[in-house]
Amino acid sequence: METMYIPLSSIFIAFIINFLITPIIIRVAHKLKLYDSLNSRKIHTGLIPRLGGVGIFISLIITCCMVSFIAFLNSGKTMSYLISSRYLFLLAGILIIHLIGLLDDFIQQKPLVKLLFQIIAAGCVACGGFIFKEIPIPYIGRISLGFLAYPFTIFWIISITNAMNLVDGMDGLAGGITAFASLSMGIIALIQGQVTTAIIAFTLFGATAGFLLFNLPPAKIFMGDSGSLLIGFTLSILPLMGISAAASFATVLVPITLLLVPIMDTLAAIIRRIGDGRTILSPDREHIHHKLLDMGLSEKKILALIYCVCFYLSIIAITSVIMPKESNVYLILIVWIGSLMGYGFIHYLNTRKKVISIEEDARKKNSA
Repeated sequence: METMYIPLSSIFIAFIINFLITPIIIRVAHKLKLYDSLNSRKIHTGLIPRLGGVGIFISLIITCCMVSFIAFLNSGKTMSYLISSRYLFLLAGILIIHLIGLLDDFIQQKPLVKLLFQIIAAGCVACGGFIFKEIPIPYIGRISLGFLAYPFTIFWIISITNAMNLVDGMDGLAGGITAFASLSMGIIALIQGQVTTAIIAFTLFGATAGFLLFNLPPAKIFMGDSGSLLIGFTLSILPLMGISAAASFATVLVPITLLLVPIMDTLAAIIRRIGDGRTILSPDREHIHHKLLDMGLSEKKILALIYCVCFYLSIIAITSVIMPKESNVYLILIVWIGSLMGYGFIHYLNTRKKVISIEEDARKKNSA
């Protein structure tokens, strides 16, 4: 009962803290005129504050500290929840990634500068011993990474961090994906007896849920890079803390499944930009939410669609951990293939609509 009560309490604590903090941040941001910039890629109009990530960060840190204290009062011992010195490395990484995001929210930083600090933050996590030491391959065995464990781990953290940053382009999108993924990771961690992992996952869920109350369309505040980098970074380190390690298949398959939407969108962006002869760091207006908007869907309909996909992926991920190892890999692969086909279909419809629009414009010019 103790292992259930403490992690679950973190949801409510984080939610209440951020629910109370975010309105204060909104008022301060309006007073100081700290608004999100407008450009051709942005969907929103009007003056919207972009410091929601500050509330997520504060509620995340305060909740983790409070839960540790609750554990101490409850049992008379720390139970090692978030007290071990190795968790200081996690804290350092989270602090660095939040600060570079916050700095970028005030003064836009060069992509390479942000990447450098992301590497430093990911390096802090790896130095704390939170690394992928081996990669289990279904029905083959486990492959030891050896000296590649550190660069592989850093690459994983940076990839997921930036995937969440890229998908943060519409009210409620990144926050909603994070809410589904973190809640699912927390449930899986409890199933596997990973209490500390569950605490952090549930804390992130509670903090994000509190933020979403003010971020759903029409948004009163955006999370900014201080938030999108933070949530991506935190989601990336949860598998390193033990989530899905007790599963009978690859450690990364479960988190990849939960984050399939931003991962697919990021891979598509990389392929698209390389194909166009551009740097992969160059921004564009071709992300999944842009495609759906161009197809005529409203923001609320897009959120409903993507939330349904995230809910489905959450059910699959949780089920796959419980299922026998003979079946769960096939289930995951089928879902991946189906998701890729769905993304490809959306891309096809979007491209076809643009071609038809161009042809119609050409006919109008010719007839004129």
